[in-house]
Amino acid sequence: MKIVGITCSFDAGKLYLKRNYVKAVINLGFIPLIISPEMTDKILNYINEISALIISGGGDINPNFYGEKNRACKNFEPDERVLSEFKLIEAFIEKKKPILGICYGMQLMNVFLGGTLYQNIETEIKHTSGNHQIQVIDNFLINKGNYTVNSYHHQAIKTLGNRLEIFCIAEDRIIEGVYLKEYPFFVGVQWHPERHRGEISLSLWKSFAKSIK
Repeated sequence: MKIVGITCSFDAGKLYLKRNYVKAVINLGFIPLIISPEMTDKILNYINEISALIISGGGDINPNFYGEKNRACKNFEPDERVLSEFKLIEAFIEKKKPILGICYGMQLMNVFLGGTLYQNIETEIKHTSGNHQIQVIDNFLINKGNYTVNSYHHQAIKTLGNRLEIFCIAEDRIIEGVYLKEYPFFVGVQWHPERHRGEISLSLWKSFAKSIK
C-alpha cells in the first residue's frame, strides 16, 4: 500500500482537515498520512516512503510571501504552515514525486514558484461562488471543453509562477487549473475535487492515482 501525504491547517491546540481529503485518498486505494508542520523534518527524512503529496485548502497566504503589503487579506494561514509546505514542495520536486494542490494549495504552489495572488477576488474581480462553469483550454490532463466545478475561495492566481502553464479558466478569467511543464505530475486546481463528483474531478483523481508509482 502506498502512502499519500496531506497537509493540514492548525491552531495552537488542534489540526484541521476536512474528512473528504482522507476519503478521496482511501477511495483511490492509498493510505492517507496527515502532515502537520512539526512533522516536516521527519517527513523529509522518510520521503522515499511517501509516494505523493496533496496540499489541502486553507485561508489566505500572507502577501509578504509574494512581495506585497496586505491590502485585503482576511484570514491568514500561519506562516509556519506556508514555510513547511515550501520545504515539502522542494523535497518532493527533487524526488519527482506527484504533487496536487487544491484551492489554497494551488495558490501556494504558484507563490512557491514566484507568482502572485489577487488578495481578495470579492473586491478585485467579481467571481462566481458556488457551482460555475470553467473551460479546459489545454488537454494535457483532461479533454478540452466546458465543465462545471464548485468554488469556495477568497484569493486566486494573479501572475503565474515560473514554468507554470494554465489548463483551465473560469468565464471571468480566474485561473482554475495549472501544471508544471515537463514534470510527471505537479498540478494545482482552484476548485475542490475532494467534494465534487463531476467528470472533471473524477478525471483529475484518476490522473493523480495513475502518476503514483
